[in-house]
Amino acid sequence: MPSGSPARVFLFFLVSVFLVSCGGAHKPVDPGPRGTVRFKCEPKTAVLEVDETRLGPVKMFEKTGVLLRPGQHRVSLSAKDHFSEMKLIEVVEGKVTIVEINLREVPE
Repeated sequence: MPSGSPARVFLFFLVSVFLVSCGGAHKPVDPGPRGTVRFKCEPKTAVLEVDETRLGPVKMFEKTGVLLRPGQHRVSLSAKDHFSEMKLIEVVEGKVTIVEINLREVPE
């Protein structure tokens, strides 16, 4: 605790209370119903996009998958020296959907 004038002690107290209150418990936000989409794709370095949002290399989502709202979604993959591919998929609440896409190499 700081030594010094009462004003400094009071300021220290206010800052401490503020910092403690910032880390308080927050009510978790319910994301609503979800379904899981897992990927079996080649090449593993292909970049995954879902509904035009770039997620990163598909290998990151092979085991864990991606949680999506039920309904239709646009999945696309692209990789250097390969033709890109897009698929429309249907996600069902509480179910696992497996997407298999093998990109074809661009001929030399």
